[in-house]
Amino acid sequence: MILSGNILSKVSLTIALLWSAALFHINAATPQTVDVKPFGTGLVIAYSDGRICFADVQKHVTDSIRLKTDIAGIDIRDDYVLAVTPDGMVYKAERNGRSRKLCRSRISGNADRVVGIACTKENTLILTEGGVIYGTRDFETFTTMDFNGTYYSYYDETSFCSIAASDNSFFIAGTYMNGMPAVFTSATGKIWSERTLTYTENGQTRQLELQPLRLSYDHRHDRFVLSCADGWLFYMPGCSHCNSLTRE
Repeated sequence: MILSGNILSKVSLTIALLWSAALFHINAATPQTVDVKPFGTGLVIAYSDGRICFADVQKHVTDSIRLKTDIAGIDIRDDYVLAVTPDGMVYKAERNGRSRKLCRSRISGNADRVVGIACTKENTLILTEGGVIYGTRDFETFTTMDFNGTYYSYYDETSFCSIAASDNSFFIAGTYMNGMPAVFTSATGKIWSERTLTYTENGQTRQLELQPLRLSYDHRHDRFVLSCADGWLFYMPGCSHCNSLTRE
């Protein structure tokens, strides 16, 4: 289904606002909202207790499904939802209430919890807090990459919180050990480059210093949105010099 510009703008803004501290506190009482994605003319909202709710742009729930497991993150492929658990199991959930397991846990002992899942047209990536990235095209064979180990001499160690994808690229976000935000991007999930987090304010170049909470992708404006603490939204279009920061 192709969305009109007005509807898609409302969906993108609603998703961003749901992740801003103005409407959502990440340490709120359980069950917590763990992920929000556009779906049709509305949204899909996933909760930590296994609920997946289909809602309109005003967040009125129209359908829901409950998985018998916790959820760490979701993404949309075609007309169904991919949901990943904190220990790496992936489920396919449909709006009609059907669901099935696509793969079993890939995280031994749940020592490094999964924080999200994202897919392009060809690839699906699963990200853990410690920076392990699992890649698959069929949910039968997986590649594994240790981001912090691979880039030990290039980037400071990072604790990750979120992953998102457009049609042709992945973004992952987290926090360096010194507390500064970090975002990296890749076309396939194999080679990653650091995303510049500078922006212009009152004619001056500034560096983002806010705690990142969650990533989402705004299809309408072809940009990634990093929701940060205290209700701030950091917009990242294709041109890194066009980054912008706003409080909604």
